[in-house]
Amino acid sequence: MKHTCSTIIFHCIDFRFAADIKAYMEKEGLMGDVDVVSIAGAVKNLVNPAQPTDVEFVLRQLDISKRLHDVCRVVLMNHTDCGAYGGRKAFASMEEERAKHAEDLEAARNMILEKYPDLEVLKTIAHIDDAGTISFQTA
Repeated sequence: MKHTCSTIIFHCIDFRFAADIKAYMEKEGLMGDVDVVSIAGAVKNLVNPAQPTDVEFVLRQLDISKRLHDVCRVVLMNHTDCGAYGGRKAFASMEEERAKHAEDLEAARNMILEKYPDLEVLKTIAHIDDAGTISFQTA
């Protein structure tokens, strides 16, 4: 049995989109070929950490995945209405919320590429609408 995979994904722990993330990974052909890191706030831990050790934790997970499983791609996934960001109410509009997530995803991408320039880094926003329907959008 091979002990490598192509991708590591970082996403939030929010239970509301667990099934949709699984469907996303199946659609992208990642099931059985991905290391999964679920952490509250996802990339917020890199760009605006609550504790200095948060950055170290996230980068250590990536380092382990790269070293042990030879990943070549990183998927960074934030979602709207994220409690770590203060939820939907923390933003004046959906556009402002999406822009904040896009900004943080780009900053996290740049941090990763600075340390690992050989990796491909993809950015995704899981948009949760008022009815609870989830759609995935490239950031």
